[in-house]
Amino acid sequence: MSTGFDADVRARLALRETESDRLAHAVLHWDDQARGASSGPLAGLVMSIKANVDVEGWVTSAGSRVLRDEPVAALDAPLIASLRAAGAIFLAQTNMVEFAYGALGQNSNFGTPSTPVYPGEARLTGGSSSGAGVTVALGVVDAAVGTDTSGSVRIPAAWCGVAGFKPTQGRYSDKGIVPLALSLDTAGFLASSVVLCDRLDAAATGRMVEAALPSIKGLRFVVPRDFVEAHTEPAVLSAFNAALAALVAQGAVVEDKNMAYLADAGRLAREGGIVAAESFVWHQHLLAQRAALYDPRVGPRIAAGENIRAHDYIRAREKLALLAEAYARDIDGYAALLMPTIPIEPPLISAIAEDERYLALNLQAMKFTEFANRINVPSISLPLRSPGRAIGLMANGLRGDDVRLLQVARALEACLKS
Repeated sequence: MSTGFDADVRARLALRETESDRLAHAVLHWDDQARGASSGPLAGLVMSIKANVDVEGWVTSAGSRVLRDEPVAALDAPLIASLRAAGAIFLAQTNMVEFAYGALGQNSNFGTPSTPVYPGEARLTGGSSSGAGVTVALGVVDAAVGTDTSGSVRIPAAWCGVAGFKPTQGRYSDKGIVPLALSLDTAGFLASSVVLCDRLDAAATGRMVEAALPSIKGLRFVVPRDFVEAHTEPAVLSAFNAALAALVAQGAVVEDKNMAYLADAGRLAREGGIVAAESFVWHQHLLAQRAALYDPRVGPRIAAGENIRAHDYIRAREKLALLAEAYARDIDGYAALLMPTIPIEPPLISAIAEDERYLALNLQAMKFTEFANRINVPSISLPLRSPGRAIGLMANGLRGDDVRLLQVARALEACLKS
């Protein structure tokens, strides 16, 4: 595992402005951690943790000055405790979009990381688990814990060229995690491979990893062709189609289906104010006391949740339930639904200087990922092997059938690497 990353990148992966102190602490206690991790299914695996997840002895800042002076966490979040018990070693806490409210990776408090896939170009990592994606991409760690509300694990995974898994909500405990929207949030993993994502999920849930690798031959996949082609830029679409051709060449069956309603999931959630309303519930007391400390692109959007009407919220949830039923019918009998993870390649950080452009790109980045959160199905992003480019292939499964999706994703990974 290489740790040869430059100081500038490390600072922008910062835990906070005191990252260097915390990193030094981790190194000083490396032997202690390693001794405690000498056995178990994740023995010796090195991980980073997103700054909204409790790790004993670390301040859970959620990437914000609002929480920077809070006491350190007294206990590991249950998910972290299960990974530690399985042998994982935690090296660093990672930067993120403040309170996870953003899909691009921007953080005005502690710096905006850039994806290593485009060296020297200062392109966005995606978010909100921005630093998590970079630590894995650079090989600083083997894997990272992130959280995903609209794509916040899968977007940085795709733009940083690694794998990212979002489970069905409720698969992992949400205790000890600063929420964005409780009904949509879930912890997830970014890792160097789908195989490692599978191992992490097994350790977190106490199951055994399937040793046999499923064959891609005969697996049926569905593609929402009209939806994909309407929103995907040419370079991404070309890489996606090449991946589909590779799957077909090895015996997979790929079928197109009109599922334009997938776009409605994000629209309904916004019209119902789901994220803003649920976020405001948690932040109300902090906004009353520390509103000036919030990122100006985050605080006002959370505060707007105070004005969401209950009937709009309820109606949106009812309509999303109907969409979930339609989705389950449409992919019944298929191994997974396939799409590009993100319809565009990562923009330059300078492209989001103006608020209007920032908001437009934010919506565009999560165009394909957010529906999985809105209807609560598992989803995983695999990097496509496009030299010098960060493009992801996303596979989506059925609610609760996470193990099956991970098995299918392993088959996809093996096929696309061959």
